[in-house]
Amino acid sequence: MMNKIVNPFRYLPVRQATCWGLVVLILTSIFCWQVGLRMTSLTQVNFAGDELWVAFARQLILWIVLSFGLYLAGVMFSKSKIRFQDVAAFNLFARIPMDISLLVFAFPTVRSVFGLIMDGSMQTAMQYVNLLSIVGLVVMGISIWYFIWTYNAFSEATNLKGGRGVAIFAMTWVICYFLSPFLLMWA
Repeated sequence: MMNKIVNPFRYLPVRQATCWGLVVLILTSIFCWQVGLRMTSLTQVNFAGDELWVAFARQLILWIVLSFGLYLAGVMFSKSKIRFQDVAAFNLFARIPMDISLLVFAFPTVRSVFGLIMDGSMQTAMQYVNLLSIVGLVVMGISIWYFIWTYNAFSEATNLKGGRGVAIFAMTWVICYFLSPFLLMWA
């Protein structure tokens, strides 16, 4: 049971991963639109808000950027035959924890406190240090879950495992992270 939680990609059919991933991507786009969040990179948001179609386009861009980067890394470094649809489907499903982490912004108090931080009002925001600590721990745990799933998705789709696989994944993720804000400017 624990193996299915840590690495569902070993047991998850590509079609099912795609379907669940698309449902969550659409729901996340609607959530970002309703709450006023704007994705600015693979893991960062701000409160600029977007129209629904722009929020959806940003989600698609982030998914495609990382999927394409991981696919290229797999093609370059793996001896196995790599299929883009496997990498893309598993990466789409692996995004679910990151999308779940956005739910902390469903709480108006959390949005207000993070708005204070973004405005530079750290003194006022520090009055909510307990809330910030709890949200920080929750988001950190979910982020660890996201990275574990994203690596496992990459590993299963490309057959790159172990230290070499981790290094290639980390290098590719960092490149895609720094590339994503530039590509999001078009949305």
